[in-house]
Amino acid sequence: MKLLFEIGMEENPARFLVNALNDLKNNLAKKLKDERIDYQDIKTFGTPRRLVILVEGLAERQNDLNELNMGPAKKVAYGQDGMLSKAGLGFAKSQGVEAKDLEIVSTPKGEYIAVRKFSEGVETKSLLSDILKNLVLELEFPKSMKWADRKFRFARPIQWFLAIVDNELVKFEIEGIESGLESRGHRFFGGRFTVANVDEYFTKIRENNVIIDIAERKQMIRDLIVKNCTGEDEVVLIHENLLNEVTNLVEYPYPIVGTFNQDFLEVPQEVLIISMEVHQRYFPILDKNGKLLPKFVVVRNGIEYSDKVKAGNEKVLSARLADARFFYQEDLKQPLIENVKKLETVVFQKDLGTIAAKMRRVSKVADALIDKLGYEDIREDIQRTITLCKADLVTNMINEKEFTELQGLMGADYALKSGEKETVSLGIQEHYFPRFKGDKLPTTKEGIVAGICDRIDTLVGCLGVGIQVTGSKDPFALRRAALGIVNVILNSNLNVSLEALVDKSIEVLEADGVLKKDKVALKKEVLEFLKQRVINVFTDMGYRRDIISAVVEKSWDNVVETRTMIEVLGEAVQEENFKKLIGIVKRVGNIVKAHKTQDVNQELFREEAEKTLYSYVETLDKTTCELLSAKDYKGYLEAIVSGEEVINNYFDSVMINDKDEAIKNNRLSQMRRLNSIYEKMADLNFIEG
Repeated sequence: MKLLFEIGMEENPARFLVNALNDLKNNLAKKLKDERIDYQDIKTFGTPRRLVILVEGLAERQNDLNELNMGPAKKVAYGQDGMLSKAGLGFAKSQGVEAKDLEIVSTPKGEYIAVRKFSEGVETKSLLSDILKNLVLELEFPKSMKWADRKFRFARPIQWFLAIVDNELVKFEIEGIESGLESRGHRFFGGRFTVANVDEYFTKIRENNVIIDIAERKQMIRDLIVKNCTGEDEVVLIHENLLNEVTNLVEYPYPIVGTFNQDFLEVPQEVLIISMEVHQRYFPILDKNGKLLPKFVVVRNGIEYSDKVKAGNEKVLSARLADARFFYQEDLKQPLIENVKKLETVVFQKDLGTIAAKMRRVSKVADALIDKLGYEDIREDIQRTITLCKADLVTNMINEKEFTELQGLMGADYALKSGEKETVSLGIQEHYFPRFKGDKLPTTKEGIVAGICDRIDTLVGCLGVGIQVTGSKDPFALRRAALGIVNVILNSNLNVSLEALVDKSIEVLEADGVLKKDKVALKKEVLEFLKQRVINVFTDMGYRRDIISAVVEKSWDNVVETRTMIEVLGEAVQEENFKKLIGIVKRVGNIVKAHKTQDVNQELFREEAEKTLYSYVETLDKTTCELLSAKDYKGYLEAIVSGEEVINNYFDSVMINDKDEAIKNNRLSQMRRLNSIYEKMADLNFIEG
């Protein structure tokens, strides 16, 4: 059998559509499973006006129920008098049966009481009414509403239900809205129609100018834009998120090219693009060099071209762009530096003070980082970048909340037009990079230092005043800040200690008198937070998780060195000799788990193998220290692999757990010292296999 169910309603918000269809599919699948009804496939379709679900290969009857529910053991279920105990009575009650309905079942573990249940399956059609009704009542949305005198809630007022199995109506009713065999086509280019069977629905819905398949609508938009909306050397800028949204705003897409006054192009094109994409859901048109043209694409919810639709959208966009141009021209009337003093009135966080106070702290942390990195020759430019990098927050363009996505970019533009250096201008924009996962990273030293110091102040400051980060709550984007610090340091290949950075930030925040937590506890919390982000970054880079854990367990403060260690260790673990070493390392580690001292007394040696191992360890300790000091991680790993024969001979010749406690402990100390050498670069016990 085939089941088709359509929920018709007023236009649903585009962002609700996909999740609602997924929920419908999952909920229906669960209900069919609970009712023991088999099916082959469930498909969903949707537009702003309808949610559609199709079940193919629906079984005509439920499966029979034939199950044996096991209870407690017989000796527990019955007392010495042969009567049911409390446990036996409780089981019978939970199964809804009398004592006489219980049976004894023999199992390999003994005899148990049980209840056998059998129920013959009924026709599927007799169950569908309740299934579909509950499917509607249980569907949830981020925001729901009630309408008229109805009590139940839905995303938008429901207009109709179409419910049909093969060629029969599935009857149900929800507060006066009855299911039927009638549906409705496009609001303006379709009509009402009745279907006699499931297959007819798909024919008639298309005849009434509705494309119910989301993927098909999306591809139609792409194809029609390429076919009708681009001239020679032109390209339509199509961002996937916007395309998804537009797809779910229309039932039948028809892209139309509109134009706007080219005088607006004096405004940075990023501003114009945001006006089109974010505010109007239009697609900008660029030339082959990526420069914005005074043209755009609007996707009409209709089947044909319309001059009225074109003119209306052009008029709306012109008003938007006029606002943007006004803000831009007003902002250019004074140098960007004039906005800095206004930051004294903008609160960053109630306990951490204003943006101005924050940037003074950032400046102090930056001075220390500049010294560490040897950037003294551009100290003035870096500090100028930090002074100006938040100044665009109080400009008309950003402060009016119309173009908040452009913070940094507008500051860079205004700085350049105010006569600032190009590197300072670019640093203002880049200090925000990366803004999200996969975003570009800063290229200028000004942007690198400003971005790192801004983020460390945010991270340490927010945790220092008690702001908590949970799985669902991160109001100051502290995870993103920490990930940004790690990614920028790695991408820029900076020799930076995260601990030193945190120490400096805590020092500056304490001097500012804003910290609410003990410094020692705060430092521990921040470092643990950063450590987890370091692990996340290396995992995203594709390194093996066990190798990351092995290295990070011992060394993660300098993430550039950590990355090198991970790469070297990743290559080493592929070597056969190293695989053999891992077994030795884990054996040594297990032996000395509870033994802490490394003090070895040579006078307690009883076997030649002990002396040989002692000599080997002495040499190995010195060699590995020199190799690690020289950052020769490959040489270190080769050195620790070289002693396989010596160590195996020791294990073959020496009984560590000697009856003499002093000898035993001396041998354990020798193992502990060897283990400490193995753990200098990484905890090799984490290596899998």
